[in-house]
Amino acid sequence: MLLAAFIVPTTIAVVALFLHSYGRERAGIERASQDVARALMQAIDRELSSAQAALQALATSPSLDAHDLRAFHAQAIEVLHARPGNVLVAADTSLDQVINTGLPFGAALPRHGNAEQVRHVFATARPQVSDLYVGPTVNRLLSSVDVPVVRDGRVRYVLSMQYFGERLGAILERQRAPPGATVTIYDGKARIVWSSRARRAEVGRRASSALAAGFALGPEGTVDEPGQDGAGLVTVFSHSSLSDWTVAIALQRSVLNASLWRALEWIVVGGCGLLALGAALVALIGTRIEAALRGLVRPAIALGHGEQVVLPPLPLDEALDVGHALVQTAALLRERTIQRDEAEHAERVLREAKRAVERSEAFLRGIFEETPDGILLVGPGGRVTRANVQAERMFGYAAGALEGLALDALLVESGPTPASVYERMRAAPARSSMAGTTHLRGLRRDGPAFAADAMANPLPERALLIVTVRDVSAGWEQEEALRQALDDKSTLLKELYHRVKNNLQLIISLFNLQARTLRDGRAQRALSEAANRVRAMSLVHERLYQSRTLGTIRLDDYVRELCDQLASANGADRRGIALALEVAPVDVGLDLAVPLGLLLNELVSNSLKHAFPAGRRGTIRVTLAPDAGEGADASEQMLRLTVHDDGIGLPPDAERTSPQTLGLRLVAALSEQLHAELVFENRDGACVMLVFPAPANGRRGPDHAADTLSRHAATHRTHDRTYTAAPE
Repeated sequence: MLLAAFIVPTTIAVVALFLHSYGRERAGIERASQDVARALMQAIDRELSSAQAALQALATSPSLDAHDLRAFHAQAIEVLHARPGNVLVAADTSLDQVINTGLPFGAALPRHGNAEQVRHVFATARPQVSDLYVGPTVNRLLSSVDVPVVRDGRVRYVLSMQYFGERLGAILERQRAPPGATVTIYDGKARIVWSSRARRAEVGRRASSALAAGFALGPEGTVDEPGQDGAGLVTVFSHSSLSDWTVAIALQRSVLNASLWRALEWIVVGGCGLLALGAALVALIGTRIEAALRGLVRPAIALGHGEQVVLPPLPLDEALDVGHALVQTAALLRERTIQRDEAEHAERVLREAKRAVERSEAFLRGIFEETPDGILLVGPGGRVTRANVQAERMFGYAAGALEGLALDALLVESGPTPASVYERMRAAPARSSMAGTTHLRGLRRDGPAFAADAMANPLPERALLIVTVRDVSAGWEQEEALRQALDDKSTLLKELYHRVKNNLQLIISLFNLQARTLRDGRAQRALSEAANRVRAMSLVHERLYQSRTLGTIRLDDYVRELCDQLASANGADRRGIALALEVAPVDVGLDLAVPLGLLLNELVSNSLKHAFPAGRRGTIRVTLAPDAGEGADASEQMLRLTVHDDGIGLPPDAERTSPQTLGLRLVAALSEQLHAELVFENRDGACVMLVFPAPANGRRGPDHAADTLSRHAATHRTHDRTYTAAPE
């Protein structure tokens, strides 16, 4: 333990130092690469700025004022002598090329290849740096710097200095890029303008999704990406201040890590040496401590057995102090043991005597006075010889006033011809149990009678009867009150369900009235679908107030009526669409019926609307049956709901990550509310399966959601295809 107490924190410290140094070294390499990327981007910006300045100078040419395009063509070729690899193009307001230094003057020229940006320059009269586009005369991807020629406040021409990727790459190759790194120029759409890895073959290819997302986060940054060949890459990038372009430097993660490990080798060696030295010191100290502790084992065992404690020679002063404390403790323990034995003996004698007295008193007092029932001792003549306080209070007599009264004057049977209560009790055969008489009337001295139960226990000599009387008026009143409360609750629930159903029907009518006033078909469909969803909830409350239990409904009746309403609303019979239902007679509560009805409404409505286009006929099968899946216990059962149509099925081109419509969001939310597993499949048409737990008694308890969620996580999977026209 001592060794572990040293090694664990030391190891943690070494690892923390290593991680800190690793992060610092990597940050330094990334900063250096970021500086290089920034310098490379500045070199590109200088080139583009130079091209823009040259074009702005050409834009002032008098040849353009005189519309002497031949002279301007010759002047542009002279300017391009200092810029080998560039082509200058001039376009007029119709976006047609009027000059192209890559072709002889007078040759037939096409429209400008970047018409959208040229049109933007004509509109804004501001220079622009373009993204990649296909040059119509060379049929290659290129980019350009576009500058307007303004005369009298209007743009007459647009001059474009065209660049091939090789021209810009030559500029970057003259810079000092990190060895082994890949330098790439990206345009504003994250497409490769030039790459040092495979120059022309890479032009036009888009950056990876991770890198493109990193470009959107800021002007500079670092992105980790997998790379094309599976090797990890660390890419630093810098945005242009002149255009939307970006220069990125990609370093292989393995090369980066190798350089980091070389820088951190001495930290690892030093940490291991420190661990070894510390372990040796801990082992030396631990040996001395272990010897001292072993020397204290025998004295401690002797102390536990109450024997004499003898100390051996101990190597540590601290252990010797503990040993002396053990000797003193042994002496004190012997003294305290003698005192404890004497005190326990005296206390035991006193406790036994006191217990005997208390038992006798408690027996008599508990039988007669402390019982909540009235107790009467009745003699041979049927008269009371003694009564406890509860009996006197029950019958309304003063203390001692019950003695001498006849039992039949206190207790009488109900009915037109009551018999003697005393005779019935006295005639009962002697036995160990008590003979009971219920539904009697107790007669108070000056008040009304009360409902009473009485039990009699004859003594063996049958000379006395011990009669126990209990006032049960409150119990009868509570029973009647509970019965009345139950009736009131049933009436209230029926009225509540009926009013909720009527209110939902009113909402449906309002939706339908509003839909008739609208001309927009989508709005009408939205209101109609909303009315169908409300109708599914209304049907639940209608079934509840018609139910005998008022707490659950039968799913087979509910599902059948809901599907019939949906089929009628969507003209299923007229379109030749049949609904086949196989629903088990399962009882469920309101908390499960409402989301299940809404979910079934969405799935069946979706099949009716989208599965059978262009007059196609078919069948929609709805199956609800118990499922013998894992996770169900005695308090719940698993149910499987399947909605399967033989229509056109799920489309092949839908994306799993596409935004869900309202219907699909409802299906996902409702399946999660049901703690269900939701599966979409293509199986001779669209097939949706839902497996969810239902309580065996039809109602969920308060802890059901947490228990079920741990066993059945709601997962939404799509097999093969998903709907193009999902529920809206």
